[in-house]
Parts: sequence; structure tokens; C-alpha cells
Amino acid sequence: MLLATSWALWAVLAASTLVDVAGSWLERDAFVSSVPLFGLLPWIGLTAGVGLYAIWQGVARWRLELHQKLRPWVLALALSNALWVLCLKREMIGLSLICGYLLLVILVRIAVILGRNFLIQHIDRWLTRACFGLFAGWLSVIIMSQTLAFFAISHANQNSLMFKGASALVLTLLALFLCAVTFKNPMGIYLNSGALWVLGWIIIDRYNGQGSSPLFATVSLIAAVLMLICLLSALRTRLQRIISSQ
Repeated sequence: MLLATSWALWAVLAASTLVDVAGSWLERDAFVSSVPLFGLLPWIGLTAGVGLYAIWQGVARWRLELHQKLRPWVLALALSNALWVLCLKREMIGLSLICGYLLLVILVRIAVILGRNFLIQHIDRWLTRACFGLFAGWLSVIIMSQTLAFFAISHANQNSLMFKGASALVLTLLALFLCAVTFKNPMGIYLNSGALWVLGWIIIDRYNGQGSSPLFATVSLIAAVLMLICLLSALRTRLQRIISSQ
């Protein structure tokens, strides 16, 4: 896990800028759902979090059955994460998209496992759930953006109203799904928060940035507001349960 995580971090830190890894072929076309630099930055912290989890579960919690189940999935996550970044860096768009979807599937599987288990230790809630939940939510919007970029570059006119409308529809459906998951899964608040970070920066960039599209930004803003309402409501319910249990 640590070697694969270090491999991925090296691929990013060896580049002159983060845009050279993930943004060069996106900003070149400046399509409506492209992710600005600030939306990409959490990847470094999330990947470092996977490394911290690898150390912690290997040293302190190795006897827990939950972490024994998670180990092969986290190893697969670290490897696919490194492959995804390396393919992005080499602008192998199709292959990077396959690796990205594989990474997202692994993160969803980890989220399902964690959602079905009660975590006793507080560090599990803050490290395990937060790390993988935020990663999965963040990546869901990134992969959506990358998929739309792939179609824009290969088969579609990114400036057409139909493409922008289809992009807005896909983003809205993803937002509605995350709104539902916020209440249905213990990982939901983290999934929502990770996705909301990326979506917020997309909205800001569509209003003021290179790929300006006020109509798309407005639709995205409505989706983001719905996600934020669900997030605040879920947090309120969670806090009430914690207070009542004490």
C-alpha cells in the first residue's frame, strides 16, 4: 500500500504543476464540466490519508476483522490510484478513464463494507470513514468530468447546447444520488462533502473562469444547494443522536 501510494505521489510531485498531471488535456478544451486546479488539490491529501491508514491498520488494529477485509481492497485502491495518475500524466485518456472507473468501484466497495460495520474507535470514524468517504465523493465528480471530457474530445462538440445540457443532466443526477446516499449510509456525509468541494469549484470557474457558462453554472448551483441542504440536515441528525446517546 505504501509503495503504491508513494508511486502515485511521486508521479504528481515530479510534475512542474498539478495541471500538467490532470488538467492539460482538460483546460485545452475548457468544456463546461472541467475541474479547476483548486478542485483537484484534495487528491494529495486523500492519497496521503490512504498512506496513513495503511500504517495505522498495519500497526495498531491488525486484529480487527474489518481491517482484514479491507486490506486487499485498499491495496487494489493504492495500485489503481497510481495507475490512474500515471495514465493522466501521459495523456492516455481512454486508459486513464478505465483506471479511474476501477478506482471508483473499489472505493464504493470499501464504502459499502464500512457502512455495514459499526466502528467503535473514534479514530476509525475520523480516519477510515473520512479518508475513503471523501475520496469516493471527490472522485465521483472527477470521473464524471473526465468521462464528459472524453466524449467532448472524441465524439462531441463541447460548445453545443446539447452537450452542455447533457452534462448538466448527468451532474444533476449524480447530485440527486449523493443527496439520497447522505441519509442512507453512514459514509454519506463524507461522500457528499467530497463531491461538494469539486462541484463548488466547478461552479465558480463556470461563472468567472476560462470555460465560462452561466447557465451550466446556475444548474450546478441548484444541485450544489440541494446537496448542501441534505448534508446539513444529515449532520444535524447525527449530532442529535450523539448528544442523546450521552
